[in-house]
Amino acid sequence: MDAAGMTREEAERLPLERQFDLLGERYEVMQGLLTDAQRVVSPNVWTWTSHGFYPGSGDGQRWSMRGATSKNSYYLSMSRTIRLPGASGAVEDAELMAEYFVAQGWSTTLRKEGARRYQVEAMTDEGYWLDYWVEPNGQYSVGVHSKVYWCNRSELSSAVIDRIPEERFDIEESLPGEFIPFPKWSDPVVPKVG
Repeated sequence: MDAAGMTREEAERLPLERQFDLLGERYEVMQGLLTDAQRVVSPNVWTWTSHGFYPGSGDGQRWSMRGATSKNSYYLSMSRTIRLPGASGAVEDAELMAEYFVAQGWSTTLRKEGARRYQVEAMTDEGYWLDYWVEPNGQYSVGVHSKVYWCNRSELSSAVIDRIPEERFDIEESLPGEFIPFPKWSDPVVPKVG
């Protein structure tokens, strides 16, 4: 079964439109989690390190199910990074995010990964995994990652990508809360060239 409690057979019987809508719902939840975590650190502009809407291959991921391959499963991942003036990887900066995660009621771990380099991880009640990195050079990153879900990944990927206008792929930075809106099934399909 996948994280949504659906067996592979049940997921594969879903119409592509329903799989598309489920991915969109997960994307929206994850963008909300990412936005809230970013705002704990800084309300300023963040650099995008992954857009988050593309369904990545579910095989080999942290929560892959038995039988998951690059063709029959996916997960979502999105992340942002920011360089904070004067920041130098202080443990207090990592503790700030750990305290936020704990306040949400999430299972949280803070680890020292090197000299003034820390990682904070949390798992939400819905099964989304957040990680926050504090680096000694003042570059801090936050990411949100989903469980693995069953699907026809090729069809699902095309259904999503082909409904997102080309110019939206060029976004490289934004304020917290600004992200590419997930398309609607009724949006026109415009296959990408190249």
